[in-house]
Amino acid sequence: MLPERLLDEGAAEVIVSDEEDVAGRLLELTGGRGAEFVFDAVAGPGVAELARAGAPDGTLFLWGGQSGRPTPCPGFDLGMPALNMRAYTMLEITRDPRRMRRATAFITSGLRTGFLRPVVDRLLPLEEIAQAHRHMESNTQFGKIVITVPH
Repeated sequence: MLPERLLDEGAAEVIVSDEEDVAGRLLELTGGRGAEFVFDAVAGPGVAELARAGAPDGTLFLWGGQSGRPTPCPGFDLGMPALNMRAYTMLEITRDPRRMRRATAFITSGLRTGFLRPVVDRLLPLEEIAQAHRHMESNTQFGKIVITVPH
């Protein structure tokens, strides 16, 4: 059901990592070239598989460590491809006023034009914050859980 919902919300393609060869599918989708940018929130040993799907001079962004396991440098195992690998945090944007203005303008423009469309799972009043946490911990939401605060 999730792939269909993602496609309905505008995803061009969906790769279900538990069911598909992610690198193979990315290479197929890019005509064998690989992805210019790969974002990995999991890290750990699986980073080597994602690196295999990177384009020459592509960049593998590590922005999370959900695996909790050591993350190898995949270049050695892959024969030293021209691959950039770097950590990323949103603080790179939020702590730099110039970059923050650019990001804000991009998001504002995207929302205004409809290019970006937030997906809201549900709205809950602040009084139901415990229910919101339970729902989030159930991992069944699709989109953001928004808490409304009276003003």
